Amino acid sequence: MATPNPTEPNTTKRHAPPKPGTRPSVRADAAVCDDFAVIMSAGGTASDAIRTAVAIVADMYRTGWAHGVCPPGVAPRLLAYQLQQWPTVTPALTSGRAPVSDSRTAPRPVGHRLPQPPVGQRFSA
Repeated sequence: MATPNPTEPNTTKRHAPPKPGTRPSVRADAAVCDDFAVIMSAGGTASDAIRTAVAIVADMYRTGWAHGVCPPGVAPRLLAYQLQQWPTVTPALTSGRAPVSDSRTAPRPVGHRLPQPPVGQRFSA
């Protein structure tokens, strides 16, 4: 019998979660390091980033299973998310009229790691 490919997931074997107090490890390639840099730029450590990410994904799984979105034991697929809107500061006008500008600003470039928008109806902002 041929030896199994170590890079392919083994779907026949269930892995036990790490025990409390242990230090699970993850192999970090360039993409994972880039993701850590993004998450950690808001403050915190790599451990904080891992704890937060695992908690978010576990909540998504629990919610999907509890609401029957997917069968228990099957990973739900995230299609959209909602972010909290932070209040913006509006500059005070110095006169009764706002200045008019004919110049259009170029759209900000979007990173290659951002997900595509969800399929379906979109509402204008």
